[in-house]
Formats: sequence, structure tokens, C-alpha cells
Amino acid sequence: MSHYRIGIIGCGRIASTMEDQSDVHPATIAGAFAALPNARIVAACNRGTAALHAFGTRWGVDALYTDYREMLAHEQLDIVAVATHPPQHVDLVVAAAHAGVRGIFCEKPLALSLAECDAMIEACRQNGTTLLVNCTRRWSGQYQAVKDLITAGDLGRLLHIVAHCEGCKPTPEWVAETEGPLLHDAVHTFDILRFFAGDITSIQGSATRRIRRDLRVEDTSYALVQFASGVDGVVITDELSEYARWDVELQCERGVVRLEWNTGLWHSEPDPFEAGTWWRLVPGELPAPAWSEPSIQYAARDLIESLEQGREPRCSGSDGRAAVEAIMAVYESQRRGGVRVDLPVGVGEPMLEVLRREGVL
Repeated sequence: MSHYRIGIIGCGRIASTMEDQSDVHPATIAGAFAALPNARIVAACNRGTAALHAFGTRWGVDALYTDYREMLAHEQLDIVAVATHPPQHVDLVVAAAHAGVRGIFCEKPLALSLAECDAMIEACRQNGTTLLVNCTRRWSGQYQAVKDLITAGDLGRLLHIVAHCEGCKPTPEWVAETEGPLLHDAVHTFDILRFFAGDITSIQGSATRRIRRDLRVEDTSYALVQFASGVDGVVITDELSEYARWDVELQCERGVVRLEWNTGLWHSEPDPFEAGTWWRLVPGELPAPAWSEPSIQYAARDLIESLEQGREPRCSGSDGRAAVEAIMAVYESQRRGGVRVDLPVGVGEPMLEVLRREGVL
């Protein structure tokens, strides 16, 4: 069996340290690739040496670099995982593609602007590099089973999706100049909405600093989302609650499914009191997960299988870009006074910077 040589850039939380903090394994990019029989982590890069050497010790990696260019030049890597903060994504992905790696596993969000997303996707296209974006719920067996249930029509047509992304920052001290809760957390929300409902056609939304004056990013966002499929959605995002809540509720003609927070399925049945004229929701059974493999391990395997089968992964560069575009549309709607914004957005700049520069946020 041939082994894929894996290099990881960024040795922090999602790359490594969550592995020893989680009850589910693998929980990290390193853990996912280390669990695959045909992959071997051979190199790592990080600007800080303490985290770099801790990574090397944890995963048995000797080739440790503080300059990603040196790693790309010397290690003949098949796959590079980019697990840094988003402002570095574009330079790292473009450099890895031009260095000839076959696949790139990039953390979400893909980038902070559509222009950066386009540069990354184009570099990968030019070099025949497969780009995967780690929106992890794409590889969840439970999410796939629910999608199959809805596609089969067992609950009737999908009508609406209501989603919450509240207080989901990774640590209480988290503050970022470049990504607010929309880009940091709700990028997962907009991606999974597309997973269930298809392409987004328009968004009307807001992004405001409602209470958290200590932030230079939004603390609250509301979005009304329209899909080409006819489905509509509501997304509530904030960084105000002390609790973390992330969920999606799929409202169908004959039932409701909620995933993550208070997960469950409810289906409609005649109400005995007014049978034939009134229907009520009663608890039902969620379908069994389509697979039991942890999402992040499936994602790592999906990238390798994409290379071998010449296909796109379940969350491609285009999918990653589409989630970023949805968030740019929310920002653009705020910029225009809350009007509906049709996609494509047509603004390549980082919209968070634009809102700050123009005094809108």
C-alpha cells in the first residue's frame, strides 16, 4: 500500500491539541490522517516553536519547520493541511498548489474575501490540486441520513430551515480583528444550509455591534435566506450568550427535524380531538447515521479518495467559497441598509474591513 505524505501547517487547536481534550477520536486534523492506514504525517510547520515541538512529540514527527516555504521545498508532500488563522490561508494554499501537492485540506473559512477564495481556487485549478474545505458536518453520518430522509420525501417537501449559531467562540477570551462570529462559526451554518437546500439566490441580513463594544466585529446578525430550490431560511448568529448553541431545524410538510441542540424528529399525525381537520406533531425516530466514522476522519479519507477517483470532495473549494459568499452577502446587505442582496455578490474585498472603513460597523 502506498502512503500519502502529509504536511500540516499550523499546530494549534484543530490541528492537534483538541485531540487530548475530546471524548471522540479522532478530533483533529493530525488525528484524522494518523488514523488512516495509507497516510503518514511526515512534516509540520508552525511559527511558534513551543507548539511546533509539542506537535512533533505528540505525533512522532521529526521534520519540523517554522517557514512553510522550506517545508514545501524539501518534503515532497502529497497533501498539505492548512490549519492556521484565516488571514494566512490564501498565501499558504496558493503556495502549496504551486509547489505541486496533490491535495489541500484547508480549515474553514476558506478565506476572508471572495477575491482570496478565487485566487486559491484558481491556483488549485492551474496545478491540478484538489481542494477540500473543512466544514465538518458535510461528513457527518447523522446529517447524511437526515438528508437522505428528506430527499426520499418521507416528511414531504422541505419548506423552511431555521438555524442558530450563538456563543460558539472557542474560548471565553476569543477576540478577532479579521473574523466575527459569522466567518468564524456561522460559516458552518451557511454551508450546511446549502447541503440541505442547495444554492442560495439571495440574502437580506444585518451585522451589527449591538452590545459588545469591546469587539471590532459584529456581535449580532440576522439573515433571511432564499434558495433556488424554493426553500427559505432564517439564520440567527450572535456572540452574546454565555452558552454555546448551534443547531439547524428542518421544517417539512409532514414533520420537523432538529440537529445538534435538542436533536430529534417529530412527524405529523391526526389529532384525536379533531381528527381529519387538525394535525399535531409527535416524537418520531431519527434515521440511523449513514456511517459511524468520525466526521473529521471521513473528511481526511474523502480527500485521499478524491485524489484516487478524480472527483471533488464532499466540501470542495467551490463549496467553501459559496459559504463565504453568503456571509459577504449578509455584510453587503448591512452596508446597503438592510436590503435584499442577490447572489453573486460581486464584491471581492473583505466586507468586514469595508464596513469598518465606511463606518457601518
